[in-house]
Amino acid sequence: MDCGKLAPSDEGTPQGGICSPLLANIYLHQFDEWFDHTFARPDKATNRPEFEAWYKERKKGGLKAAAQMYRYADDWIVLVRGTREQTQAIKEQCKTFLQETLGLELSEEKTMVTHIKDGFNFLGYHIFRCDQPSDGRVVGIFVQPTRKGLERMKQKIKEMTTRKTLQDDYVHKIQAINAAIRGWANYYRAVNPTTAFQELDRYVWLRLRKWLEKKYLLSPSQVRRQYMHRQKGPKGGTVEFAAQEADGTWVWRYRTVQTKLIYYRPTYKKNWPNPYLEKVKSEHYILPTLKVIWGGYHEAPTYVANRREALRKAKGACERCGTTERLAVHHKHRVNRRKRNVEQADNRPEMLEVLCRACHDAEHRAENIYRQKQMAQKRQANEVKSKGEPVAGATCTAGSVGRMQKRLS
Repeated sequence: MDCGKLAPSDEGTPQGGICSPLLANIYLHQFDEWFDHTFARPDKATNRPEFEAWYKERKKGGLKAAAQMYRYADDWIVLVRGTREQTQAIKEQCKTFLQETLGLELSEEKTMVTHIKDGFNFLGYHIFRCDQPSDGRVVGIFVQPTRKGLERMKQKIKEMTTRKTLQDDYVHKIQAINAAIRGWANYYRAVNPTTAFQELDRYVWLRLRKWLEKKYLLSPSQVRRQYMHRQKGPKGGTVEFAAQEADGTWVWRYRTVQTKLIYYRPTYKKNWPNPYLEKVKSEHYILPTLKVIWGGYHEAPTYVANRREALRKAKGACERCGTTERLAVHHKHRVNRRKRNVEQADNRPEMLEVLCRACHDAEHRAENIYRQKQMAQKRQANEVKSKGEPVAGATCTAGSVGRMQKRLS
């Protein structure tokens, strides 16, 4: 594909195709054999004298450096126990073999020599060593999500909650965000991801709150009161974003800190287990209900069809003033969300109304005033019920008059 035009090609492999890593493993197998022959440790059980000579040269402070390579397709790292000069020499040896034998160029921009204390990135993980405990951190090797991967996930959440997506349904938006962050969290469940998970949860909470403020023109306190609920049961105790589907099912925002981590800390084991190859019971979760998979980047397919039907019925004009410019589809949501029936769901075509920008803003202002009056009347009714006497502006009831007469007598 060049400049939007498809040009057939008989060479190369598509970027991201399943054949690309397979061909890389086949072609770089010769590199694996060369590295194993040049730097591998002799077998201690079958050739003990050669192993002792190898170990004497490569122990800490020895003349040579001990090296071990780990490769995944065309991404590979070499762990070295030695000086920086010895590490640089091993790098030049690998560069020479790849260039002269396989005809490959080693990328200098992506290849670096670093200390384990500073850490390095490999396959989306940041691996480093902590020698001095600080801020409650213990000494040891830590594996965390890379900063680049975390920022990429934040950008994905940001694209899902921009102004262009304000017409999307609240329920489907939570489901799309849950699917995205759940898959990202499961990839890092076998390392040390708690710090990154907490940072991502705070970012998702803030973006979702801002999205609801812009969608319904509400204040932060109103968003908390109308769209955040306290979950009951073992997972309850905190107020979280939640939405109710048309059939009454509640959909809660998924937090990455809820991901069940895989801990492997054996006291003594020759070979550590692979958390992705062993039988681990997977968590059960509900997939998004959309028939067409929707990642939250663009408008939901359900609402595209519903808005198109609403615009067709309105004949491309505002249903209040007849204006044909800057039209928006308004959701009729005056009904209490907690008591809404299936027929009153926001995503129904009969609950959509085509309005211009001015009428849309006026309608939302009127709805906010309507809700504030309802809340004021409810507070006054509660005061009458608690004190037994009417307040200014409240209506006297038979019960309140009776209580006043008892007090006077």
